[in-house]
Amino acid sequence: MYILGLGGSNHDFSACLVKDGEIRCMIEDERITRKKNGKGLGLQLAKGFSLNYCLKAEGIDIDQVDMIVANDIINKVMYKRLNKKVEMMNHHLAHAASSYYVSQMNEAAILVLDAVGSKNLQNNKYESGSYGVGTGKEIRFLGKVEGYNYPETDYVENSLGIFYSIITEIIGFGEHQEGKTMGLAPYGTSKYYHLIKRYIRYTGKGQIEMKMEDIKALLELKKMVAEVKGEEKQFELKADLAWAAQTILEELIMDMCRYVKVETKMDNICLAGGIVLNSVANYKLYKEKLFKNIFIPPACGDNGTSIGSALYGYHCLQGNIG
Repeated sequence: MYILGLGGSNHDFSACLVKDGEIRCMIEDERITRKKNGKGLGLQLAKGFSLNYCLKAEGIDIDQVDMIVANDIINKVMYKRLNKKVEMMNHHLAHAASSYYVSQMNEAAILVLDAVGSKNLQNNKYESGSYGVGTGKEIRFLGKVEGYNYPETDYVENSLGIFYSIITEIIGFGEHQEGKTMGLAPYGTSKYYHLIKRYIRYTGKGQIEMKMEDIKALLELKKMVAEVKGEEKQFELKADLAWAAQTILEELIMDMCRYVKVETKMDNICLAGGIVLNSVANYKLYKEKLFKNIFIPPACGDNGTSIGSALYGYHCLQGNIG
């Protein structure tokens, strides 16, 4: 049985082909197109770069695929021209599956953290955090961090990923360059820690709060950066902002992990989502020894949702739970 998973959102497009529960091939579009994060592909996504690569590598055609699965925020251009039904699944569930099923653990706590995922149609909020448990081949979420998306800023409330992206933007780095903020942080000091800390907080029970007024206040810091003259002064300011953002991010991740530990009582944890690309924060979690075993997949960003979609399709949608 062949299951094809399609991954990504509006970036990091990928495909993964699974045969009888085994990953046969996985590749990102960017490896073929040479366009970092798959940005700017537009209608070219319809060419199915990663999808066709996987099929060719296995020596099959699309008609031999038993099921196609994708997360529900992926760019529709990627699958609209396929003459086959595509099963849609929750974005964070695809992240969770990409970590838990690959970990080879029989049970584990699961934590997904990113900028924004699927929309909850019952309350019109968007997920940015999800936590739960994996037992056997079943994944079950226990709670979520959600927030509204306001058109005036196009940012989602209560999101760790959005918080870190905003600071990255204020510093002057481009889209998807949060890794540069992480790298700049060690050069900074605690000068702006308490200022930045005002705008995002852990409120208990696995919840993060960053309201729209907090987001607007953070964006006002662009003016402060613009007013500082001189290359050395600019560097110091930006490094201090990066230090504050990194430190706060690490603290909030640890708050979430401690709550997940208490709620699940699990010794193992599987993490996924764009936030987990922050290796410095991951190391802090490792040093805390909250969990005996920590698993983070190499493709923990949206690129890995193709793996999660394919494996979830095999284990859950096709009923191979045992």
